[in-house]
Amino acid sequence: MLEEKMDNLQLTNINEVDYSIFPWIEIDYVKVEEGILLRIFKIPSEQKGSKINVVVVPGLCSHFIGWLSSDHELSKIANIYHIETREKNTAKHSKKKINYSLGTFVKDLEIIIEHYDLNKDGFYIFGDSFGAEIGALYLKSGNKAPKGMILISPAETFSFSGWMKVLFKIAPAWLYFPILPILKFILKHFRTDMKNDPGTYYLNKRNLETGIPKRMKACALKLFDYKSEVNYSKFEFPVYIFAASNDKMHSYEQSVEISKIIPNAIFENLINFQETHSRETAKKMNKFILDAEKRER
Repeated sequence: MLEEKMDNLQLTNINEVDYSIFPWIEIDYVKVEEGILLRIFKIPSEQKGSKINVVVVPGLCSHFIGWLSSDHELSKIANIYHIETREKNTAKHSKKKINYSLGTFVKDLEIIIEHYDLNKDGFYIFGDSFGAEIGALYLKSGNKAPKGMILISPAETFSFSGWMKVLFKIAPAWLYFPILPILKFILKHFRTDMKNDPGTYYLNKRNLETGIPKRMKACALKLFDYKSEVNYSKFEFPVYIFAASNDKMHSYEQSVEISKIIPNAIFENLINFQETHSRETAKKMNKFILDAEKRER
């Protein structure tokens, strides 16, 4: 019954919940630089004494509610460290000038991994879209390789339409909420397959409603002309890639091409993006991790 309620949460209009009703969730704040604290959701594994660790790096402005059931399923075998990155509305900023370059997000990831001493037993990186690129750049930056990676919709560039680029560049951040109804209309009728994939609308709608405009704009401006320089051929550890061919927000083709570059990568088309956040997909991730653990022994 509890699992069913969690699974339904991501498909509702609810933007916030009282996380104290889930006693297995622990909430930390980690200082990544002077003036910035990031919220971390820790979910200890149901397997007492488990040394399997998964670091979750979600997508741009992605809300934790959408990942709740997925993270809970993963915690059946692993300790979960779900990072809410510096552009999220939960990040505590006590200074005005914040750097949103991708290199800075990677440094945040390095600090959090060190904070929890995750290199001791090793860890898996689970990155979604923007978070997938952060995870890939973590390796490119010369850090010790993770035990494996799970990547959702990895891409070499980020998908922004021409009108969005113009809007973000010239419009002041305060204009965001007055035009939010228009953005949600476009999301629903032009960027989502409401017949076959309505859940994706609710996931992205929540992200739009809970994001902080100033942070979203500053981050988007860094991504408009971004081109990944990650050499995926050097990923010599287990990698599982999920993408959705019906997804209108991410490049399915780029995910397919990346999967072909990585030696022995597993690729799966989930058809609809909402399935990337589902408990059933997380069960596949659990099997992937347990198989990787067996091979390591």
